[in-house]
Amino acid sequence: MPDPREVLERLFPAMFAKDRSTLEALIAEDVTWHLPPFAKAKPRRGRQAVIDLLCAAPDAFYRPGSLALEPELVAVEGDRAMLLGWMTATTRSGGPYENRYAFAMRFRDGQIVEAWELLDSKRLFEQVS
Repeated sequence: MPDPREVLERLFPAMFAKDRSTLEALIAEDVTWHLPPFAKAKPRRGRQAVIDLLCAAPDAFYRPGSLALEPELVAVEGDRAMLLGWMTATTRSGGPYENRYAFAMRFRDGQIVEAWELLDSKRLFEQVS
């Protein structure tokens, strides 16, 4: 069973590649994914809803295949982990995108069971508008 650090190391490459089979292995069936506050959206619940979000949502803002994440800090304590890093991409209009993201996650049996995603929304909209 993978530990939280291993899950995080596999999660983002799988998300960026839209690798649904890997995401299914990393995300619990009863997962809850909390979206950034600016989204004003209810959390996504359930593995398929979260995988659909992770695979489809980035295409609304970024050119497919351009997303990358450079972690600055990964902290793991028991069944919880926090990742702070810089996400880069090419916007749909062709411009550069760079923003700091924070992900806090809770794990059970080697899978993500709850996640919180935070980013600088002002910086996001300045770059993708």
